[in-house]
Amino acid sequence: MDFLIGILLIVFGAPLVGLMGRWLEGAGRERLGKTLSVGGYLAVLGIAAWLIVGSL
Repeated sequence: MDFLIGILLIVFGAPLVGLMGRWLEGAGRERLGKTLSVGGYLAVLGIAAWLIVGSL
């Protein structure tokens, strides 16, 4: 089950976090948007990798 959740995070979660960061950048909150875009993306990918590796 963790494997499936990890894959879903990679496919749907990470791009959504990136889009949310881009939206904040466009709304005039450039620094917050960039931080959320990069940091959030890496955090979601890290959690997904942890779930996938843990399930093997």
